[in-house]
Amino acid sequence: MSSVPDRRPGVLPQVLFLIGLIVRLPRELWPFVLPWFILILAVPFCSLVISGALTQHVLVPPVEAPKAFLETGYTPEFLAERILAAMRGISSDSDAVPHDASLADNDNPDIKLPGEDMSYASIVGFLKSTLFRNKQDVVVHIGITHVNDSADAYVAHIQIENGPFNAMHDDVAFSGNDFNQSMRDIATKVMRLVEPNTLASHVFTTVQKTRCSLDECDYSEVEAIYDDVLGRPGALQHQWALAGKGWLLLRQNRSEEAEQQSRDALLLYPHSAVLRANLGIALEQEKRIDAAIKELRASAHEKWSTAENQRLLGDVLLHAHRYGEALSAFHRADEMHGDDVNILHDWGEALVDNGQYEAAIVKLVHAVELRPDLAPSYELWGQALEGEGDLSRAAQKYAEADKRDSGALTPHEKQLALLGTPRRLPPVSASLQASHSHA
Repeated sequence: MSSVPDRRPGVLPQVLFLIGLIVRLPRELWPFVLPWFILILAVPFCSLVISGALTQHVLVPPVEAPKAFLETGYTPEFLAERILAAMRGISSDSDAVPHDASLADNDNPDIKLPGEDMSYASIVGFLKSTLFRNKQDVVVHIGITHVNDSADAYVAHIQIENGPFNAMHDDVAFSGNDFNQSMRDIATKVMRLVEPNTLASHVFTTVQKTRCSLDECDYSEVEAIYDDVLGRPGALQHQWALAGKGWLLLRQNRSEEAEQQSRDALLLYPHSAVLRANLGIALEQEKRIDAAIKELRASAHEKWSTAENQRLLGDVLLHAHRYGEALSAFHRADEMHGDDVNILHDWGEALVDNGQYEAAIVKLVHAVELRPDLAPSYELWGQALEGEGDLSRAAQKYAEADKRDSGALTPHEKQLALLGTPRRLPPVSASLQASHSHA
C-alpha cells in the first residue's frame, strides 16, 4: 500500500540513549526505573495511535497496469508513488482559498501514511474499523488499460472507496509519450474526486501566478469545481465550496453578488467563520465599513475562527484608520499563527501608518525573510525608513520592491528607487582599449 510518507522525526536515537542510561544504572534500581521507562514509551505511542486513528488518510494501492507498461520498468508501486508525489504537490500549494477549520474533529483528510510499522498500522486499522468508522482511510484504486487502436494510448480508471465521495469514479485518457504529464493528469483527476476543494484552491493559485489582471484572470475551472462539489452529497464539502465561491467573487470585486451569496450560505451554516468573514469583506468593498467591522468581529468570535479571521478584521480596522484596534487584531492573529507572511505584512503596514517605524521594520524584515519575493513588504520597509528620515536606505528598499514588481511603487517612490538602483559602469570603448595597448 503506497501513500504519502510521514516525515516525523525519528525517536529511535532517544530511545537507545535512555536504554543506555538504564543499563549503566545499578541493578538494584532497575525494578524502580523500568516501570517508568515503559510508561514513558507507552504514553507517546498511545497518543500517536489515537492521532492516527482520528486522521483520515488517502491511500493508493499499487496501480494495475498492462504488460507493455510494466515492461518499460514502471512497476505498480512506482506508478502509485509518482501519482502520490503529484498529489502532494497539489495539496502543498492549496492554501490560497480559506476554509473553515473544524479543529476538534480533524475533518480535513490528510494525504499521508502514519507509519511503516505493521503492528502500528494494524492497531490504527482496528480502531478505525471499530471505534472511528467515520475516519476510515480513503482508498484510491487505479487501473491502467491499453487502447487497442494506438500504440501509446492508455486510459486510467479511477475508483474511490470510503470517504464522503465513496464509489465515485472517472477515467483519464493519456499518452505514454509524456510519462510525467500523464501522472500529473491522473493525480489531478484523483484530487478532483477525493479533495475537490483542495484542487480548486490549487487551480486558483496557478491562475494567480500568471499575474493576470482582474479582467484577464480566468477562474472558470475553479468555479466549475465548486459547482461540481455542490452537486454531490456531503454537507462539510458543501460548506467549503460555498465559502470558496464567495471568496472568489470577492477577488473579482463582485461585492454585491458576494454579499447575497454569503447571506444565503449563512442561512445554511450560521456559525461558519469564513462565510461571515466573506460577508464582512463584501460590505467593506461596498464602503459599508461599520457593518463590515460588525460581521468581521462576529467571525473572529466563532468557535472555529482562525488567525485569518483576526487578520481580516485588523485589515478593515486599518482601512478605517482605527489603528489601536487594528494592531490588537494583528497581535491576536500572530499569537494564533506565528510566522505568517500576510499577518506580518499587514501588521507592519498598520505600524507604518501609525508612525511606529522601528517596530514596523522588525515585522517587515521578518516578512521578507519568509517571502523574499514579496514586493509590497519592501515598499512598506522603504516607507518606514523614509519616515525615520533615512532616505538612502529607503531608496534601496524601494529599488528592491521595484525589481520584484515594477508596478508596486508610487511615482514618488519610483523616483527615490532610481537613487537606490546600482549603476553599471559603461563599457570601455574600443578606442580607449587601443590607446592603452599602444602605450
